[in-house]
Amino acid sequence: MLRRAAVASLLALLAACDSDNGGRGAIADVANAEWHRKDLNAHLSRWLAVAPTPSGLLQAQFDRNWQPAGKTTGDLTSHCHLVYAMMIGYEATGDARYLEAGKRGADFLLAAFHDPLHGGFFQGVDAQGKPVNTGKNSYGHAFALFALSHAARVTGEAKYKEAALAAWQDIRRNLREAGGGLRGVVPRDFASAPEKYHTQNPVMHMFEALLALIDATGDQQVVADTRALGDFVLNQLMVGLPDGGAYIPEWYDAQWKPLTNDDAYTDLGHQFEWSHLLRSAEKRGLPPLYADVADRLLKFAVANGYDEQDGGIFNRIYPSGQVDRNKYWWQQAEGMKAFLAVAQRPDMARRYQETLELVDKEILDRDNGGWRFGAKETCSRAPCSKIQPDPYHLVGLDWMALSTKQ
Repeated sequence: MLRRAAVASLLALLAACDSDNGGRGAIADVANAEWHRKDLNAHLSRWLAVAPTPSGLLQAQFDRNWQPAGKTTGDLTSHCHLVYAMMIGYEATGDARYLEAGKRGADFLLAAFHDPLHGGFFQGVDAQGKPVNTGKNSYGHAFALFALSHAARVTGEAKYKEAALAAWQDIRRNLREAGGGLRGVVPRDFASAPEKYHTQNPVMHMFEALLALIDATGDQQVVADTRALGDFVLNQLMVGLPDGGAYIPEWYDAQWKPLTNDDAYTDLGHQFEWSHLLRSAEKRGLPPLYADVADRLLKFAVANGYDEQDGGIFNRIYPSGQVDRNKYWWQQAEGMKAFLAVAQRPDMARRYQETLELVDKEILDRDNGGWRFGAKETCSRAPCSKIQPDPYHLVGLDWMALSTKQ
């Protein structure tokens, strides 16, 4: 069990850290490596045991006892999350079983989810690869690009690199709007369809996927496209505040103007997520300005979304200023990633340790494995889902904490 008494020694350690090392050395010094190693191995080994199917589909729906929850069907986003997890599994362990599962998953993505007529990827297929939902959306396409980019980088195989670049060209041609945003949900043929609302979520994950595509290919046109998408976020979506902070609302109208009604909200976990994504962009050839913006977002996120008393990340903030103080699993993972990205700062290292302690005590499921959906108080107010969270956020956190490449 982690102890807060360790925080004092942590801060003493950080005082000696070189603040000019970009945070990489500080991550290694601050991160509880053994905790993250055990957590990563626990996630990966369980998913390797249950997710692969004979066709190559990676199944994602399991209950707390790791029993299948419903029919074996393929959802584009979940399948791609698991392709990514398997590729990281191989990178982290060298175990060829992860590589085999990841490659079979990537091949299934290209053979079954890919639309041979119009390009892009179907939203859903059955276990044999027959399309059951031929609609398309930017969110799922972001993760298809993300999975293929990691497959290309980890395997070094040309077919995945070519497929990733081709996927981006399909997205670039069919899902980008003239003003720089992304269309949300479209029919199979990508025909124009009016959209009353937009959300920033697929934009964020497309930016993440493009960073992965840069890592896999080094393509300078991709760097330019990533800059264009990032600039759209900074110039169109982000809201600056008088105190120097900033935030990115979740919901927008058809012209990408933030909604202000009672149903609108800002997802606090996404502010932390944007913060570490923008901070990582400079090493991919994007401008240092992005790291400055990352600091502004982190300032807002900590001020409104961090529990200074008990540790952990809150859920949402509404236009009225009311904060939904529930703490769910994925926000904790993204908060810790944002803190680790600036781990040379003692106040952020402290918050990483406090959030890790919360997760260790209340969210880590020692009985069944995996993480629960929320902290104890959150799940006492309303029953939390009994489905295993898929490994995307959790594997990403643990690998960031362990990898010297971050």
